[in-house]
Amino acid sequence: MQRNEVAFVLAFCRHIGVDVKRFTDAGAGTGWWAREFARRYPSCERIETFDASEAACRLFGHRQVEIQKMRGPESDLVVCRDVLRYLPDADAEKAIRRLAKKCRGVLYVHVITSDDEIDEDGSDMSGFFRSTAWYRRRFRKAGFSDCGMGLFVSKKFEEFAPFAIESR
Repeated sequence: MQRNEVAFVLAFCRHIGVDVKRFTDAGAGTGWWAREFARRYPSCERIETFDASEAACRLFGHRQVEIQKMRGPESDLVVCRDVLRYLPDADAEKAIRRLAKKCRGVLYVHVITSDDEIDEDGSDMSGFFRSTAWYRRRFRKAGFSDCGMGLFVSKKFEEFAPFAIESR
């Protein structure tokens, strides 16, 4: 499944014409996304990984920083997987604004919401389960077009001109 997820996001980037020269994994955890990305997209010039966890940074070589404080040059593809739901509202809003500053192309977000069916016995139930609408409003306000499936395109990527049915 992980390989398919990376392939799906990269196919979307190619479809809309984003050439990924710089990639950021915000909340990289074990680093699997960045490793699979590097395998599938060897022409990328810069891959950077961030995580707030001291242990994850020590074990996997990420730069330690909270997502709401992340800085640095803009990236063509930014991935934020399973991070936002662990932040209180104010920090999640700051993180979304920071993601908007960081992203100049495509943002891929994976977050469990209160609208999802959750296997409570097999899932980590900690965190804040906000509505999908809560996230969509904030991503739109931050300058992203919502293309569905967790894919958002930055207003900075001016070449993006979808048909109305392709974005929300």
